[in-house]
Amino acid sequence: MVILTFCYKRDIPFDENYYFNSHLPNLSRKTVLEMGASKYEVKKVLSSPDGSPVPYSFIFNLYFESNAALETFISDPRIKALQDDVSNYYIGQQDIFIEEIVTSFTSND
Repeated sequence: MVILTFCYKRDIPFDENYYFNSHLPNLSRKTVLEMGASKYEVKKVLSSPDGSPVPYSFIFNLYFESNAALETFISDPRIKALQDDVSNYYIGQQDIFIEEIVTSFTSND
């Protein structure tokens, strides 16, 4: 499993209303699957375990079954509209990472 992660810095204004009501609807389940992802998650960063300041306010993850699926997503022509829309809810540059799950478990294991 490969994950494309977008981290939004806490010290940069983030328009939650626009993000959740305009930007994310463009990533409907059907669209995400058509573009090659298997799912996505949006996480709001609440705090750190020790109470120290956290660097991010939100983290967005897109999950892919393979590197090929990630490449399909990145090369999809619809990605340009999504990238262009970022400035409508966030004025900075996201920290972006490509990650690979190397081990995991669930409560069903």
